[in-house]
Amino acid sequence: MKGRSTVAIMLALTLLAIGAIFYFIMQFYEKNPTQSKPTGYMSGIIVDMNNTSILVVGDLTAEEAKNLSVQEAIDNGKDATWFTITMGLREALEKYDEVKVGYDALAESYPMQGTAKTLEKLNE
Repeated sequence: MKGRSTVAIMLALTLLAIGAIFYFIMQFYEKNPTQSKPTGYMSGIIVDMNNTSILVVGDLTAEEAKNLSVQEAIDNGKDATWFTITMGLREALEKYDEVKVGYDALAESYPMQGTAKTLEKLNE
């Protein structure tokens, strides 16, 4: 009986160590200081979101955005941009949050499209 409990404890410790290593590797890649810095920033309100992207529109307040459809928000605001984000960032965001997004490049379309390098919630 003593051998089985020792094996169970060793197995649990091994799984815990593997989980901790995986967690810290993911944290390192998410917050790696050697990644390139953003070349531009945009502040605005999140007016729409899905699993991988957020639509940020500048020059709107949260109250204005709540009373407009997505298309009306795009038409009434300025610099509407779809930003691709990571799942870790997505979980911390909600519709109508005010954010500041750092990016490298934006596609020349309207709404513009880009990948978020950094993201900061402004209305906390």
